[in-house]
Amino acid sequence: MEIGLAETIKALRGELAQAMADAEGQPVRLRVQSVKLDVQVAVTASAEAQGGVKFWVLSAGGKATGGVSATHTVSLELSAETANGGSVLTASGRGAVLED
Repeated sequence: MEIGLAETIKALRGELAQAMADAEGQPVRLRVQSVKLDVQVAVTASAEAQGGVKFWVLSAGGKATGGVSATHTVSLELSAETANGGSVLTASGRGAVLED
C-alpha cells in the first residue's frame, strides 16, 4: 500500500485537531510549539504521462517497488497553529489538577 507524504501530513493534522477538540474544557492543556516528523520515503520517478516524481511514505519494513526509486529519510519540523494563527492546545492525558 502506498501512502503519499501529503496524505501522511493530512492525517497528522487530523490527529492534532482531534487532540484540540478533546482538550476543550480540560483544566490542563498542552501547547504544541512544533512537531518533528521523521519518515522514510521512497522517491519514485515514472515515465507514464503525468507521472513525474512522487514521495511515498514507507511502512515499517516496507520497500519501494516498481519504476526507478530511491529511499530517503525526511525530517520535517512543523509549527502547529489554528486557522486564525492561534496556538494549538491539547489536553493532558494524566488528569493533572492545578492548585492555586
